[in-house]
Amino acid sequence: MKVSIKIAFVSFFLTVSCTAQAFDVTGEEVGLNGSVTSISLTDTGGVINVVSDNDKYGKTWLTYNIMLSNPNTQDRGSFDGRAIAINTDGNRASATRQGVWTRNGHIYSFMSLDDVSDGNQYLCITEINLMTDKVEMRFYPK
Repeated sequence: MKVSIKIAFVSFFLTVSCTAQAFDVTGEEVGLNGSVTSISLTDTGGVINVVSDNDKYGKTWLTYNIMLSNPNTQDRGSFDGRAIAINTDGNRASATRQGVWTRNGHIYSFMSLDDVSDGNQYLCITEINLMTDKVEMRFYPK
């Protein structure tokens, strides 16, 4: 009886995992270069604030609420945050952001999923160099 339940469970899992849809990156990449404006430290992580400018959304402010959520290392964890942008016409867009981060020396790398108020969703890959305060982001639309 236990063997047949295990076989049924494995069969169900394989069926569901084979039919699940993957995140499909389509459309043109949006690049963004900016700089760190402030860093605040807490006992559980910290907050990094970034400002930048880009062609699609205009001047953009982003917040990374970093959490030391991995008990095995202090060089990786999770984060959430917000973004707000105002373009040259005065139009405003905002986004919620959530993902994971890793640290290698003075370089922090972030991978996030961003949900923007204009209906777009992005996979965002970010590198922040804490020695130079330079930020490079690549947004890939769904």
